[in-house]
Amino acid sequence: MAVAARRERERTARREAILDAAQELIAEEGYHGLRMDAVAEAAELSKGTLYLYFGNKDALCAAVAIRLLDTLIPVITSALENTPTGLDAVRQLLCSYYDFTQEHPHHFRFALAWLSAGERMDDSTEEFQSYRGRVSQMLMLVTSSLNRGQADGTIRADIDPLSQALQLWTSFLGVVLVGLNKDAMAQRIPASVDLDQLVPLHIDTMLRALSSEGTS
Repeated sequence: MAVAARRERERTARREAILDAAQELIAEEGYHGLRMDAVAEAAELSKGTLYLYFGNKDALCAAVAIRLLDTLIPVITSALENTPTGLDAVRQLLCSYYDFTQEHPHHFRFALAWLSAGERMDDSTEEFQSYRGRVSQMLMLVTSSLNRGQADGTIRADIDPLSQALQLWTSFLGVVLVGLNKDAMAQRIPASVDLDQLVPLHIDTMLRALSSEGTS
C-alpha cells in the first residue's frame, strides 16, 4: 500500500513538473514554442515518458488551460459575491477577467493562439473533456449573472443569456488583445488615440446595451 501511494505521489509530481515546464515555455515562446520535444527536455524527461502523461499537444494545452481556469474561476466567483444587482455582477465579472489577463498576459496570448491555430483539435482526451467542463463553469458564471439581472430588472428581458454570454466573451477577447499590444496597434492607427481607455469604454458600451433602462 505504501509503495502504491509513493508511486502515485511521484506520478503526480512528474505531471506537475511537465505542466510547469509547459507554462515556462509558453511565457518564453508562446503557443508555437510549445513543442512536445521542448517540453520533455525542459521537464528532464524522455519524449516517450511525456506521452505517457499527455497523449498529444492538445491534451497538454488543455491541462495548462485547466490550471489557469482553476485560478480564474474562484477569483470571479469571489468577485461576484457582493454585487447588488445582475448588471453590477456583469461589470465586476468583466473587470475581474480583465485584471486576470493583465496578470497573465503570456497565457492569455497562448489561449488565443491555441484557439486561432486553425487546426482540428483532438477533443477525445480526458484532459480536453475536463477543460470543456471548466469552460462550462465560466459560461455559467456569466449566464447566471445575466439571468439574475433579468430577474431583478436591471438587464433587458429580451436577450438570450447563453448567446449574450458568448458575445461578451468573444468581443472582450479582441479588446483585451489590442490592449496587450498597444504599441503595435498605435502604429496602425492614423490618429492619436488613448488605447488605455479602450477596455473601460468597451465595458461601458456592453453594460449600456444590456441595461433595461431606456427600453420599453
